[in-house]
Amino acid sequence: MRLLVAGVLALVALGGCATPPDRAGVAVNANWPERRDFLRQLDDWRLEGRLAVRSGDDGYNGSLTWEQMRDDVDFRVRGPFGVGGFRIHGDRERLRVETTRGDEYLLDDPEAEMAHELGWSLPVHSMRFWILGVSDPASVAEEIVDEQGRLVRLTQSGWAIRYDRYQTSNGTLLPGKIVMENGDVRIRLIADHWSLATPDPDFT
Repeated sequence: MRLLVAGVLALVALGGCATPPDRAGVAVNANWPERRDFLRQLDDWRLEGRLAVRSGDDGYNGSLTWEQMRDDVDFRVRGPFGVGGFRIHGDRERLRVETTRGDEYLLDDPEAEMAHELGWSLPVHSMRFWILGVSDPASVAEEIVDEQGRLVRLTQSGWAIRYDRYQTSNGTLLPGKIVMENGDVRIRLIADHWSLATPDPDFT
């Protein structure tokens, strides 16, 4: 399948003036710019799936639940038999990390502070967009899109993201398998179940 390369401009703001189009038409049949704008406006959703993280010689596997409500995120990972899990929740101003060991951290600069405190780090604020199958509008990105208007490769903020599979949830086409890499860190995410709230038709 021939791939089409689409460059993304820096600091693209969320489209706040247009009314979001019909979900099914946009998600399944639209071109990439329409699909991207639609997905970026989704701000009330839940993902259940599985997560595998590899950092150097260390590895971690667990089940995950990600709930997004506008800027508020609640990201939970449970390790095998409930061991080694953690929860990340908060908003763009501050995140709280809690582990099953009883550790708790407040993070104002999540990626840097997570790496310092925990030895691992996740790009939580950008992942909120990446796992929907779009780039984070807050920074420059390079996108590779297929002829069906689906993002298949993304490079942003030092991360290389690959979309290996898509699936349909209530008429909306969403990622089914994502691989994110940055240096020796590799994150694989498998989506088992998506739950989306319909965008507000009166959004302005």
